[in-house]
Formats: sequence, structure tokens, C-alpha cells
Amino acid sequence: MDFNCIEALLNLPEFRVTAQVLGPKQLDLHLERRATCIVCPRCQTVCSRIKESRPRCIRDLPMLERPVVLWLHLRRFECAECHHRPWEKSETVGEHVKWTARLYTHVRQEYLRGCPCRALARRYGLSERTVFRWTFERSRGGRPRTLGRALGIDEYSRRKGHRSNTLIVDLDRGQPIATFKGRRAEDVMAWFKSRPQAERDQVEVVVGDMSKTYASAIQQLFGAQVHVIDRFHVVQLAVDALDGVLRSVQKQLGPEEAKDLKKLRKRWLKAANQLNVDELIARDEWRRRFPELREVIDWVQNLRTWFERKYAKPAREALLKLIERASQSTLEPLQRMSGTLSRWFEPIFRYMRHRYTNGMTEGFNNKIKLIQRMAYGLRNEYNRQKRILAWCGET
Repeated sequence: MDFNCIEALLNLPEFRVTAQVLGPKQLDLHLERRATCIVCPRCQTVCSRIKESRPRCIRDLPMLERPVVLWLHLRRFECAECHHRPWEKSETVGEHVKWTARLYTHVRQEYLRGCPCRALARRYGLSERTVFRWTFERSRGGRPRTLGRALGIDEYSRRKGHRSNTLIVDLDRGQPIATFKGRRAEDVMAWFKSRPQAERDQVEVVVGDMSKTYASAIQQLFGAQVHVIDRFHVVQLAVDALDGVLRSVQKQLGPEEAKDLKKLRKRWLKAANQLNVDELIARDEWRRRFPELREVIDWVQNLRTWFERKYAKPAREALLKLIERASQSTLEPLQRMSGTLSRWFEPIFRYMRHRYTNGMTEGFNNKIKLIQRMAYGLRNEYNRQKRILAWCGET
């Protein structure tokens, strides 16, 4: 292969190819820096006299269906002024690495996508231990990270049915800390108690949903002032109440009108500037015909705008008024919402102070589902933990 083609494929403008050896098992490429001199680090004199050289072996992505080994011939110069003998250094390749960054990233992604370790090792001329170490040990896969100030906690299903695991995420750094088997309060407390006391003392916020097991574990571990319920789960329950009223209204209508009402479902909570004239007229007509529909839509809209408040004291009073309105309503879904908001009043109100959401944890849950589907199920729990932490924790 032409040297110019090889240099274009390597994309290493700092080096030029001096020789290539195509063997039965690998392709050896000998490289040399284009610069013929360096600056002495002691006296800042330009050095051009070469005393000796040494090769460095670096692995790279394969070419011609063979693993590639780059031999970087680094030279040692002698300064004519101070007689110092500095070695030339590479800006594109680190001092102590034995592989290129693109090879490391490519192998790691292939292994996380489900490619067997043995096949990857054979394809890229590596050992199976190296592939495993690049993927999991360098990314701390399988090792729990340190706890941060703000944590997110949620569950995900490891298999269909009532078999769930717990995921803990550092919301400030955007990385999963650990995942372990079970979702009971005893499981959560056992894992947190296995961490050092100094780490547990720095936890100030734990964001979760309205799970009684997680709430009891958080209260026993960190106290009652740490648990925060984010806006997503509260608004989700309110929208479920709206859907309940919509279903009751649909039962009073004929098939065609029920179908038209269902089409407007995604437009009930949108602002007026997000709808066209026909949709606004249709929505107002439905609100006029059914007062219960108008009542629940206005209440849900007020709850959504409540989370945008900035000051704590008026926000507390506004939330109490919303709960009172829901409790005095004749609609059963709103009465249930009033009871839910009353039970979880303090954790919901703490959102005003901390402004943390569990959206990042929910995103990792979706990625975990993707990992499990790609692997067609992960039966080994230890391998599941390593793969999740290595895939989700971009390190």
C-alpha cells in the first residue's frame, strides 16, 4: 500500500510512514516524526544532532483485515550548548499508552454492544484480559463510585414480573453510582450502610418517586429533610387523573364523538399559542359541554405552573390551596390527588428549595432496558452491574 494512503488512514499528521511489513498475523508500520529538530528544555536552544533512537509499540485499528502495530521511532537529541540529551515527545500519542484512543473506544463499544470477548481479542490482536480491562476496570465497571451531594434513586425491572433492581445515580456528575439486586427498604439500607460514614454524611438530597419503601429507607438513613419528590412524578399522577375524567366522559358519548375527544387528548394541556384555531374552538366547546372536564384541566394546569414558582412561602400557600380545591371537588380522581399530595406534601415542597429532578435516573433506566434487550437478557447479576456501569458511566 502507498505510504500516502497509509498516512491518510492513520490521520496522524505529526508522523510520516518510513516502512511497512505485512506479516501473516499483523501489519507493522514504522513511523517517524516529521520534525527534524527539537527545542532544548534547559537552554531553549534548537537541537538537531541525533544521538540515538528507540521504538515504541502502539496498537491501532486493523487494516487489510490484519491487526496494526505502530512502531514509533523516537529520537534522542544532544544540545550543542548545554550538552543535555532530551528525548522527543509526541503530542498526539501519550507517553505511557500502548494503544491509540480510537482503538480503545472502538473495542469498548463493540464489547458493550454484545460482541464476544474472544472474537474481539482475535480481531484486534489483543488478549481477552486486555479487552475486559479496557471495558470494565478502566471505567470502574462493577466497582461502586463515591456518593455525591445529590442522589437519584429509582427501580428498574431485570425480568418481567415483580423482579426489580435499584439504581442510584449521582445527579451532579451525571453518572450511575451503583446498581444492586432488590428494591426493598432492607436492601437499600444494607447497601448504603456498606459505604463509609464520611460519604453518607455529605448526602444532602435524595430524589425519588412516591415509593414508600424508598421513602422509609431514606428517612432512616439520612433523616426526613433529605427526601425530594421531583415534578415529573407529581405531574404524571395529575395527568392520570385527567385521563380518568376523560374516560368517564367518553362513556357518555357515542362512538364518533368519543373518537374525536380521544384525538384531542394531547392538546388539552398545551398553551393557546401552540394550537391552531380549529383546535382551540374544539377544546373550548368540549370544556363548555362538560364542566367536570374544565375543572380538572384547570387544576392540572395550575399544578404544572406551581413548579415554576421561585419563592418558598407563596409556593407553600399555593400548594395548600390546590390541595383544598381538589379535596372539595366532586370528582373522585381529584379527591385521590388531594390525598396523595397531602401525604407527600413536604417532599414535594422541598423541590422548591433544591430544584433537582429524577429525569437523569429515568434516562438511565431507558438505557438499561436497551442494554438488556441487546444482550437478550443478563442472567449473571455481577455481569449486569458491570455492563450497566461501564455503558452508562461515560469515563
